Amino acid sequence: MFKMANASILILAGIMSFNACADIIISGTRIVYPAKNKDVTVNLENKGNKPLLVQSWLDDGRDSVNPQELKIPFIITPPVTRVDAHKGQTIRVTWLGQNVPQDRESLFWFNVLEVPPKAQGAETQNLLQVAFRTRIKLFFRPTGLKGTPQEAVKNLKWSLTSGGSVLTAKNDSPYNVSIASADVVSGGKKYATDSHSIKPFSSENMKIKNSASLSSATVKFVSINDFGGTEDNQATANR
Repeated sequence: MFKMANASILILAGIMSFNACADIIISGTRIVYPAKNKDVTVNLENKGNKPLLVQSWLDDGRDSVNPQELKIPFIITPPVTRVDAHKGQTIRVTWLGQNVPQDRESLFWFNVLEVPPKAQGAETQNLLQVAFRTRIKLFFRPTGLKGTPQEAVKNLKWSLTSGGSVLTAKNDSPYNVSIASADVVSGGKKYATDSHSIKPFSSENMKIKNSASLSSATVKFVSINDFGGTEDNQATANR
């Protein structure tokens, strides 16, 4: 795998304010890798009108580290490929059978970097070219975990902490619970939160916006399932 494209290109991609978008589309918004599978495939499609060079890799949450420096127990085939305009490419992710906890899901990130061909006149003109990176979650799911992802969502334990100004979610399951948004309703008023997804066997604190202190509340939150779909949920939180 060649080194990740020049960091300055990535920075430009992140701060550009004019209307621009990636041409490479990933077939889903997340990847679930059951440990029993030999591998999983990810489909890419070039919606643009020009061929693109595409690099794919996984990271463990440290998105600024060069891929060659990461010790990830997966291989991606092909790591670099050309995708012609209006054509597709299948990327294969294979687990190497090591370095992953077997009592819970592990979270990795699947990256796709698209680099456009050199523009005409690039040698004689000052031109700005942008490399786009798309990054989605990959959940590695060991065999034999107790319960189901759906039960993990339903069994979250919610409470009000820090004097009622923080919503805390506790996940006692071996599954990652992805939260798209979470609001609390108390005294006829609805308050938004700084919502976070919850890792296995852990808790997340979510600051309640515009609220000094709540003693009890109804939690209305939106979870994301294995297929990237959203589901509405409701629970009760008390101090």
